[in-house]
Amino acid sequence: MKYLFVLALFAVAAFMLYWRMRPYIRGVRRFLGVVREVNRMSAGARRQDLPRREQKSAPGEKLVRCAACGTWMPASRAVKLRATNATYCSHSCLERSAAAPHKARKSAS
Repeated sequence: MKYLFVLALFAVAAFMLYWRMRPYIRGVRRFLGVVREVNRMSAGARRQDLPRREQKSAPGEKLVRCAACGTWMPASRAVKLRATNATYCSHSCLERSAAAPHKARKSAS
């Protein structure tokens, strides 16, 4: 019986300590979340900043133009959209084009 009372007393003391430390624990968790997100973003940026290996295009390979930025590139390197047959130079150009509002085209007639 004595051990049960000591255990209950220890549990109450631990709960009170946790209750008082809860705001600090929450702040530390938020800070660690921000650090983790910054590390993830910087790792993604480093991956994009690495120089791409230049691919030798075959002589006479067809060049295509990016629908978003107008850059010309070999057809083998282009990102192609199956639905509209549009070509883009990179996935970021494709995403930028999708996020931008579509311009209404006027017909000549």
